[in-house]
Amino acid sequence: MPLRREGKVKPVIGINSSVGVSDEGTHRYILGGNYTSAVLKAGGIPVILPATHDPEVREHYFQLIDGFLLVGGPDIDPAIYGESERLATVVPASPLRLDFDISMARLALKKKTPVMGICMGCQVLNVSAGGTLFQDIEQQVPTHSKRHYKKIAPYDPFHQIKIVRDSLLYRILERETMEVNSSHHQSVKNPGNGFQISAYSEDGIVECIENPDHPFALGVQWHPEGIHERPEQLLLFSALVSAASKACSG
Repeated sequence: MPLRREGKVKPVIGINSSVGVSDEGTHRYILGGNYTSAVLKAGGIPVILPATHDPEVREHYFQLIDGFLLVGGPDIDPAIYGESERLATVVPASPLRLDFDISMARLALKKKTPVMGICMGCQVLNVSAGGTLFQDIEQQVPTHSKRHYKKIAPYDPFHQIKIVRDSLLYRILERETMEVNSSHHQSVKNPGNGFQISAYSEDGIVECIENPDHPFALGVQWHPEGIHERPEQLLLFSALVSAASKACSG
């Protein structure tokens, strides 16, 4: 065990990031400050984890962190969840990020490390457990009636979600409905192994998944970090930090 474990006060929350290429051709890791701000405000210590193909480094990351946050980003290549055709509107994240994110999600599930996924991170959690996605809501979900994707800060438009009462999400928020922001054109289709749906939008789009057999595994389709000044949204990060605190002290 690393020496930094002794006397630790706050849980360390590892966070992935977007992976780009600089003008010099080297990797560039990009993360919006709202993610780290939300973790800090919730009482955790955010640490950005650079993506790597090295399985030993990935394993070592889990010796350094107490919880893991999967952030939003581009799309997941549908080939990863078994679909041979890719719609023209799908723009996959880099192969390095996809390989890293999905592998880290699987490790978090296997090691029972508290984990929360946001937007793409929710979809990563689902796919890592064998679930599937709608590649494009407007093209593949006939019942959709809301505009789920529009690039206006802080991730507009807003809409209502309905929360399943007997769920982790309900226990965190203590409410059956909530207004959320929206910035996605993909969503969960079939939940992965062990996951269940715990919130829907008004037009039936999956807004939250969770794994009741895991200490804390939650995926939300909206962007709570973008509106974390709202008390109900900060509760999600507080719940992750609390679960991570229990994990590191247990």
